[in-house]
Amino acid sequence: KHPVFVTVSELSTSTTVPPRVHIETHNAVAETDTTVTVTVSNGDDEALTDLSLRLDSVDGEMQSRTAITPVLAAENSTTYEFTVEPSEAGETALKATLRYNDGESVEAFDTVQVEPLRDDVSVYATAFEENDTVSVRYRVTNHGNAPIDDVVISGVSNESQLPTTSLQSVDAATSKTVVVDVNERPSSTATVAATYDIGETTGQATQSVQFDSSAASTGTNALTVNLGSADPSNTSTFLLSGFFGGLVVTALLFTGRRWVRDD
Repeated sequence: KHPVFVTVSELSTSTTVPPRVHIETHNAVAETDTTVTVTVSNGDDEALTDLSLRLDSVDGEMQSRTAITPVLAAENSTTYEFTVEPSEAGETALKATLRYNDGESVEAFDTVQVEPLRDDVSVYATAFEENDTVSVRYRVTNHGNAPIDDVVISGVSNESQLPTTSLQSVDAATSKTVVVDVNERPSSTATVAATYDIGETTGQATQSVQFDSSAASTGTNALTVNLGSADPSNTSTFLLSGFFGGLVVTALLFTGRRWVRDD
């Protein structure tokens, strides 16, 4: 029954939506580079400024990485890619810290499984003749779980030196082939070797190869591969047959653990 006077003013503080940070990881290999993706999403109706995103491990064993973005517009997102190198196998906890708007911050966590580095590379060679040109085909197979880089392939025998060539890289669980011309068909036992970088170390794979000189006149290239065991049953002979003039020579090599087909 009495009048009431009310004063209404604007809201003194605005409600803000903090940005979201999401870490995406894949299984990694110790002592090798792996990629970690971090996405920052701004769900607020105001832009974020002075963004500084830092990625490191919770235990401090991994070297930290930092990325900077001046402005992230409202209702927008941005993605950062970091290259990290875990030092040892096991589970590593990652932490992403986003600082923005001159002092505010938000954190996110995730774990990555790190496998021990497995070095398992094989190399072999075949010789073939096509259009009156004799060539040697090298094939490098990476059975390991990390890429190999700066691969150098060569061969040596008592009678001659096989040509040296290189491959930039061979990914894990893949093979690559390279063909080089030679002056004459190899006709003796040779040792084929591939040296390469894997992680922070240098590796080497060797294979004993015997080129049959009788293949030059018959059009068949017989290849004996010593699989590196003292057991005589671990050495097998394969016939690589084909016609001069363009028919592709096909070899099927059984390594004792897997079949490898060379086209």
